[in-house]
Amino acid sequence: MTARKLVKIIVFILFFIGFLPIIFASVAQAQQPVDFTDYFYAAVTYLSSSQELTIFHSEVRGIIRDNLENKKFDNLTSYCLRSGRVVAGKSSSSTYSKFTDPDGDFFITETIAEGVPEATWKFLQGTGKWKGITGGGTGKFIFMTRGKQQTSPTMFQGYLRMTGTFELPK
Repeated sequence: MTARKLVKIIVFILFFIGFLPIIFASVAQAQQPVDFTDYFYAAVTYLSSSQELTIFHSEVRGIIRDNLENKKFDNLTSYCLRSGRVVAGKSSSSTYSKFTDPDGDFFITETIAEGVPEATWKFLQGTGKWKGITGGGTGKFIFMTRGKQQTSPTMFQGYLRMTGTFELPK
């Protein structure tokens, strides 16, 4: 390798390393916080229910209240399909949710829970003002029936607080 090629490689590497913080800073600045609560009611249907194994699905509808000042997610409606199982007292579930704003634009999330109440979620798709949305975070479920916390009723109310970050294309 000639000295000239070596100098070009070193200059390129230093140039690239010099711009990495700028690139990462612009990406980090584009991320915005998510902190909203989905107040919902659900109807659960059991495929099987026993001490050893319970398999269920639920249809869930709710309304969103944004916990941040910008209220970007306030007044969205949610429609979710959840399927899950309980094996030896340990639950797991997958939920696909459609959040629709008053203009009819929506985004889809996927929430995975290995146990209750904690879950992780991510954005899968968006339309209109939500087109290209990415990000995700964590959630915490609270299930209620007639004012008491429940773990496996057939009709219940509750809420899911979702926190994390999102990014929309510029």
